[in-house]
Amino acid sequence: MPTGAGNTGRYELSRKRLLERTVGALALLAAAYLGLLAFPYPLFSYQASFQNIAVYSDQPIPGAIGPVLRTVEDRLSRSALNDPALQHRVFLCNSNRLFAFFTNFNHRAGGVNYAWLNRNIFLRRSNIDNDRLVGPSGKEVPGERTLDYFVGHEITHSLEVNTVGRYRYLRLPAWKREGYADYIGKGAHFNFADQVAAFRRGAWEMDPARSGLYLRYQLLVTYVMDQKGASAQTLLTQPFDESALENELRAGQ
Repeated sequence: MPTGAGNTGRYELSRKRLLERTVGALALLAAAYLGLLAFPYPLFSYQASFQNIAVYSDQPIPGAIGPVLRTVEDRLSRSALNDPALQHRVFLCNSNRLFAFFTNFNHRAGGVNYAWLNRNIFLRRSNIDNDRLVGPSGKEVPGERTLDYFVGHEITHSLEVNTVGRYRYLRLPAWKREGYADYIGKGAHFNFADQVAAFRRGAWEMDPARSGLYLRYQLLVTYVMDQKGASAQTLLTQPFDESALENELRAGQ
């Protein structure tokens, strides 16, 4: 065999082995990452719990977590999907890097629930004493979106997947999935008449793409459940035309 051909063969073999090793290393890293998503406990040394909600944190947890979780439990109890036997795990990430590690492309969100995996919930840094989540800007999130709201919202996603299953949950339209989570997470902090008026005048906060809020989605869910009388099960499992519902709201039907 000519020398050039032999060198080319050895080069191709070396490149193939390098590629195999690289793919193997990436597979190991992916497996390790999925393992941490499923079992993140080593990175969270502190724990507090109330009824079926366990909170884990990388920093000591103030006693004020008790009233926060009691409020969450009260709101969850109003959901027909609630199952007191279902265990919920909430991981508080008190550093932006830790939160970004677990949430990746969603690192600017308030919280992420890996409902499709094992329902682990990750929330960004919080001021538990003030019942507030700390946003990406470093400032506390104002208004009705309290820490108990974020916990309740994310846990409601667990109730959704527990009701319809992983596959169907992933196929739920955003207005159902996020709207119902806000419907439960906010409790009584929603004025239907005011939000209908905001929707009709095209207020910026009613556009999730512009505001990052789920007000329009919650408005649709509130309309379907409170005005049309649909149950949570019906909302999630039966087809509803989003555009038709919006037209009804605009027309005042």
